[in-house]
Amino acid sequence: MKEKRIKCKLITPLFMAGNDKDTPELRPSGFKGMTRFWWRAIRAEDNVDNLRKKEAEIFGGSGEKEGKSKVMIKVIPEAISTSSYRPLPHSDTKKFPFSCIKENSTFDIILTAEANLISFFTKILVLSTILGGFGKRARRGFGSIEIVEPKEFSFGDLDKDELLIKILEILKQLGGHYEIQNSKIVNTNPGADYPWVKQIEIGNRPRTWELLLTEIGRASHNHKNPSLGSASPRLASPIYVSIIRLKTLYYPIVTTLNSAFPRNYNFNLNKQNDFKRQVLS
Repeated sequence: MKEKRIKCKLITPLFMAGNDKDTPELRPSGFKGMTRFWWRAIRAEDNVDNLRKKEAEIFGGSGEKEGKSKVMIKVIPEAISTSSYRPLPHSDTKKFPFSCIKENSTFDIILTAEANLISFFTKILVLSTILGGFGKRARRGFGSIEIVEPKEFSFGDLDKDELLIKILEILKQLGGHYEIQNSKIVNTNPGADYPWVKQIEIGNRPRTWELLLTEIGRASHNHKNPSLGSASPRLASPIYVSIIRLKTLYYPIVTTLNSAFPRNYNFNLNKQNDFKRQVLS
């Protein structure tokens, strides 16, 4: 077995709690769950049954003969501060705060896997930190993370075009079929009816991370529609917004997943596009 230590720093507040669902805590299960989610999303398989079999082989499953995960994840706090932050920073009426782990907190993620798999899991984790946040409100910019070390995966000194190239390299190394078109990454091999990555875009205008969280929340409010998720039936948004730091400036990065909505679900995809335009502008 081989270990890989990845030093991380929070860009935005992280809403992740322990068993009491209130005390802020870095939970390995939360990080492992997101690596599993993004691996599945970037694969864009056309056969869901085969996808599930591959997923169980890699990440483990509860079914017969599926076995344990091939990776173990530990999270080691380094310099952690806790506070509270409003999950709806755009709202003038809903001003309730959630307990959180503060921005700029640092911690290590330790991956343990067989030597021939450690690079594979490292790249999945790296991609997960770029494309999505962790914890609650992760699809709306909260829990965004940047990697500090190893330097080969620390992309804060790149510009937007250089970062897109790095993301594309990792996607291809993990078996995805993607290319850059018109300053965005697009999937060239669509998958079956589940949430796979369709395209990845970086915003045009840098702002502070605080203002970005507010703008993302405002865009979600302005274009509220079942196409951006629903509480009843409970469906997560197929539009994932994370926040990245490039050369001391902060940008939104928007990942559009395939909208695998149930039959007879009433939605308006124009609202998705309106939401993305507002966030990316």
